[in-house]
Amino acid sequence: MEFNSKARKREPIFNNMPPGILSLAGIIVLIELIIQVFGIEYRSWFLIYFGFFPTNIIFPEGNIFFGQKYIMFFSYSLIHGSFFHMALNVGILLALGKKLEEHLGYAKLFALFFSTAIFGAFFYLIILPNEHLPMVGASGSVFGFFGYWKGKELLFRLKNNMKLAPVIMFFLALILGNFLMVLFYPFGIAWQAHLGGLVLGLFFSYSSRFFGSKS
Repeated sequence: MEFNSKARKREPIFNNMPPGILSLAGIIVLIELIIQVFGIEYRSWFLIYFGFFPTNIIFPEGNIFFGQKYIMFFSYSLIHGSFFHMALNVGILLALGKKLEEHLGYAKLFALFFSTAIFGAFFYLIILPNEHLPMVGASGSVFGFFGYWKGKELLFRLKNNMKLAPVIMFFLALILGNFLMVLFYPFGIAWQAHLGGLVLGLFFSYSSRFFGSKS
């Protein structure tokens, strides 16, 4: 995977999509299609059973089935609050996941997706332990992908004595974008999960032992 943006070939982003990220996106899209076909009751069902509820950790009697308080740490990342929410996240996942899977392989891509989702949920739990509304969406993993991708680019630029400004500007834009989203949609943006995913993605970009190139 080439992390110097100027050196990349001008290949269409969605060409020859590898199977791992395609499978992940397919699962997310399938769930949303089921909801769209069968109605809002199914969205409520998915939210209640598989959304992330911080209060289920503090008050375990709120769990509907055995193991829910563990499963929800990653299951929430496959469910979305609306079709637009799903389409936005899936579009970014496909765009980033293609290059990441070519670099990491499908197994590590899955590990990156779900580990950053779990870490995002932990951040959400720590910051909002008494939140009774469910958190859903793949945004924590999206930010995990961003963190890994830009962390690798930062290492590449440092190694080759290149300017760091493009990476710094990207992260500043990411922070500003989150701030504006929270400002205008204070109850609809789980910035805590974004932050958790981003932090773990950055950490993994420096971990060649577990998340180095497959080649």
